[in-house]
Amino acid sequence: MWKSVSARSCLAAASLAALAACSTSNETAHQQSFSKAPEQLKKQIEHMDEALFGAFNACDVAAFTNYLTPDVEFYHDEGGLMLSADSQAEGLKMRCAEQSKNGELRRELVKASLEVHPIKNYGAVEIGTHNFYRTLPGKPEKLTTVAKFMHIWQQDGKQWRVSRIISYAHSAPN
Repeated sequence: MWKSVSARSCLAAASLAALAACSTSNETAHQQSFSKAPEQLKKQIEHMDEALFGAFNACDVAAFTNYLTPDVEFYHDEGGLMLSADSQAEGLKMRCAEQSKNGELRRELVKASLEVHPIKNYGAVEIGTHNFYRTLPGKPEKLTTVAKFMHIWQQDGKQWRVSRIISYAHSAPN
């Protein structure tokens, strides 16, 4: 009887060990493929961020609004709520028209702060810190504001557009 229990125990232990080894190798393979996807996604969203704010910095209203969904929601801790790409376009037009007296504004992503996470069947969330610089006529560019942000990117085929923006914790630089 002890021999058959020992044999069963050995067989059960060997089966569990084999199952664990298969399970571990599958998990490792899954983790490796999963870790590659977020890195590609991060690069893609970083590229989209550069394009979006390249248009913003250049006052290219048409290009800027092409990176927004028509029903984009923009939550700004100091400026309030804007509920469409059209309102974003009007805001950018006003800001750009006032640059001669208020100075040129430039937004820059703090690349070390960038986080990108996939949103299943939708797109991605981009989280980070951005700096705003102002250049007054005849003066050097100066860092004026540091803030945190969150963008929800919607993917439609190969096109990425921002559907939600939260910009908050605006403060003077240290």
